[in-house]
Amino acid sequence: MFWKKKKKVDLEINSKHEDSRFAFRIVPDKSSPVILTIQGNTYNALNISGTGVCFRSNRFPAGTNCTAMVRLPSLDKIFPVNLEIVAVQQDFCRCRFVNIHHEAENLLHSYILELQKEKIRKNISR
Repeated sequence: MFWKKKKKVDLEINSKHEDSRFAFRIVPDKSSPVILTIQGNTYNALNISGTGVCFRSNRFPAGTNCTAMVRLPSLDKIFPVNLEIVAVQQDFCRCRFVNIHHEAENLLHSYILELQKEKIRKNISR
């Protein structure tokens, strides 16, 4: 038997990209949305991850810090988070969670995992 020598391949991975969240984002079902309450106003999350959330609003400039209440539908849980509005593009507020409490982070991860499983079962991407 003859074995080919394995060639050493240099692989460069480009780590420069526009995604500043570095976590898997998932789009909540429209029939059971993730609801954010900020300063008495409610917003539906367009996508959510363990490190941030995006929603539609013209009310918050980039750099704004605020407290929000998050309602996760599948777990029927409501909890507070501190948000930093990282970027506003048109009316999309892209936020990151600041100093998120460990329990809140676990709730988010549980929700995202369950929604991923459900979407896989239904064969729906993202």
